[in-house]
This record gives sequence, structure tokens and C-alpha cells, in this order.
Amino acid sequence: MKKVVKILAQSIGIGSAICMLFAFIFSDSEVRKIVLSFVLLSVVIGLLSLIYSVKKLSILAQTLLHVGGSFAAFMIAARVNEWFPFNWQVILSASLSFFAIFFAIWIIYYLKYKREIERINQKLR
Repeated sequence: MKKVVKILAQSIGIGSAICMLFAFIFSDSEVRKIVLSFVLLSVVIGLLSLIYSVKKLSILAQTLLHVGGSFAAFMIAARVNEWFPFNWQVILSASLSFFAIFFAIWIIYYLKYKREIERINQKLR
């Protein structure tokens, strides 16, 4: 099952990258702007995840820096691309959606690595 999930994730990633490449090449400037924003947003969020390798920071500080930077990048991309009207109700709704998705993914990774650490500790005993 783990192998199937990994293959599906890789397939979706590769398929999305190919789709975005073709959209960037063969579409108008508005679509190019959106594709570029998604790529830059992904790069920023990915690079921000490197904060977890800074051992001097607590997991709380690492997570706050990651979520804060990711949220700022998301809001900038949303504003540049006019993904939604910038009134307080829509911003609140988009923010809650962003944080719910972010923390759902965060919890999945946290539990995954926690389980991995427990397995390693059991092998060491």
C-alpha cells in the first residue's frame, strides 16, 4: 500500500509539472502568470521547510516560521493573481482553508516521522 501511495504521489507530481509546463508554453500571459505563481509558491514553501533542519529552534518555532512564511507567500500570490476579492470575509475564509490544509499535511508528516523514530529506537534496544 505504501508503494502504491508513493507511486501515485510521484505520478501526480510529474503529471502536474508537465501540465504546468505546457500551460506555460502554450497559453496566454494570464495563465503564464498563474503557473509562475504556483511554481514560485511551491519553491518558497519547499525552501521554508528547510527550517526544520535548524536544530537550535524548537519544533514550535520551526513550524511558526514555516507556516508564517508560507502564508505570506500564499497571500502575495493570491493578491498578484486576484484569486479572490480582498475583503475581510474572503480573506478570513481563505486563511482558515490555508491553515487547515497546512496543519493537516503537517500532522501527517509529524506522525510519519514520529513512527519512524519509534521504529529506529526499538531496533536500537
